[in-house]
Amino acid sequence: MPDCKVVLADDHELRAGEMGREGRLSHPHQPMFGIQANCIKDKKEQILSLWEARCLQEVTSARSAGSLALRDSLPLYLDHLSEALATNRRMDLRSVASHNEESTRIGKLHGADRATNRSYTLSEVIFEYHILREVLFHVLEADGPLAQGPRDIVLDSIEQAVNDAVVKFTEMHADIQQTFINTLTHDLKTPIWVARMNATGILKRLGLTDPAMKSIKNVLVSLNRLDSMIHDLLDASRVRAGERLHLQFIQCDLEALIREVVEDMTMVHGDRIVLDSNGPLEGNWGSDGLKRAVENLIGNAVKYGDSGTAIKVSLKGGSEAVDITVHNEGSVLTEQEIPQLFQNFGRATRAEDGTQPGWGLGLTVVKGVVEAHKGKIRVKSEEGKGTSFTLEIPRAEAPCFDGV
Repeated sequence: MPDCKVVLADDHELRAGEMGREGRLSHPHQPMFGIQANCIKDKKEQILSLWEARCLQEVTSARSAGSLALRDSLPLYLDHLSEALATNRRMDLRSVASHNEESTRIGKLHGADRATNRSYTLSEVIFEYHILREVLFHVLEADGPLAQGPRDIVLDSIEQAVNDAVVKFTEMHADIQQTFINTLTHDLKTPIWVARMNATGILKRLGLTDPAMKSIKNVLVSLNRLDSMIHDLLDASRVRAGERLHLQFIQCDLEALIREVVEDMTMVHGDRIVLDSNGPLEGNWGSDGLKRAVENLIGNAVKYGDSGTAIKVSLKGGSEAVDITVHNEGSVLTEQEIPQLFQNFGRATRAEDGTQPGWGLGLTVVKGVVEAHKGKIRVKSEEGKGTSFTLEIPRAEAPCFDGV
């Protein structure tokens, strides 16, 4: 191997510190110095071999990736780093921007490759770059330590390559998870529909005993609950992605819709759920979404309220909006817990510490449904008074969204 030497040039060449991302080169005529670093090009194969050997030994998932996969983007990265360390290379702002774009592309290429390998974890992706940093300095400093300038360039390059790879790895995993959720929920809908149709058909037969009738009704309620959970999973994913839920708005009686939910939940949880309403409330509502929102609120009240007390569902109509309130007695929420409830997978401390099952998706869906109606959510929780969730739903025509 030829000797590798790092030679500092005069101050009119590119300063190492000006080679970073984010516009660090503030002006092309600032004092600069050049760096002679053909070492990376001359010893590229040595760097590749050392890095690959250590990855295969120290990174569990690398063993299943294979030799060729391990070398996916590293040669490109080394060429890019060598260019950054080139001697007497002047760079204007456009050149810096182009250099940074290529750096991002290479880092994301590595992250994308690792994301397609099911066994790789995020920590392993980061660890591969830690190994690369150690190998680079082992090779580049074989004859003595690097000067501060080239050392800073190498460290900045590694740091930004890690960031780019992590971003791409995370994005692709999110896409993979969303695809899995969409496929799973789609595949589950058909057997649920078949089971519901058959149960409904049995229920219509004459001569069923009361216990048999009750059992079939419970089956139907459970199937409806399962279908609602599938919709919750899909909708929570959409809300998480920042999308507004697109509900089907129809003219219907909101009081009859809420009463149906209360009756279904009563079949499962008993007669502790009470509806307080002044009568029919005709309007244009996203009926399926509101049913699931109220169902989720009642479900939470059952889980976390006092089991021996009533759960009150109130429906009040105003000239501009209607309020749907679900109230339960029991332990209260703190001011710090309330904002967290509507985040994805967010749950109160008492839920995390307890044994109640749940995905933490229900209130995320509630928030999405209310926002689709351009409404508001109010939460009130006080010692001795219990906890109330109120959905304020405007009386208006179906909202119009861009692209819909």
